[in-house]
Amino acid sequence: MDPRTGSFDDERRRRRAAGSPPATPTGKLKSVTLLVEWGYEIHRLTIGPRNWKKIQDGKAWGAAGKTYYYEGERFSCYWDFNCRGKPGSLVVSYSGGGDGYVGTWQDALHEEHFE
Repeated sequence: MDPRTGSFDDERRRRRAAGSPPATPTGKLKSVTLLVEWGYEIHRLTIGPRNWKKIQDGKAWGAAGKTYYYEGERFSCYWDFNCRGKPGSLVVSYSGGGDGYVGTWQDALHEEHFE
């Protein structure tokens, strides 16, 4: 075993040069997780590849998010994509009639998960 790499192979894995972009992910897209913040909390929604494609194509799509608690009260939230006649938009509203996030889904942080 090579003590530098922890590998039993003679070859060392090549490291990415500092500042260079990471390698392009390989494999099939499994899901995308979007993250938005309001009220000092991060709210997230995981979307499958078929629905993510609909969103990217500009089709209106919505989903209920995970319920959460804020100052002892329970709230539910709803994620609305490409809504209100605006392609690219994202509005995350919560019970009680408020909007927690209003912007674009491109500006929301997202993580892509591959198989």
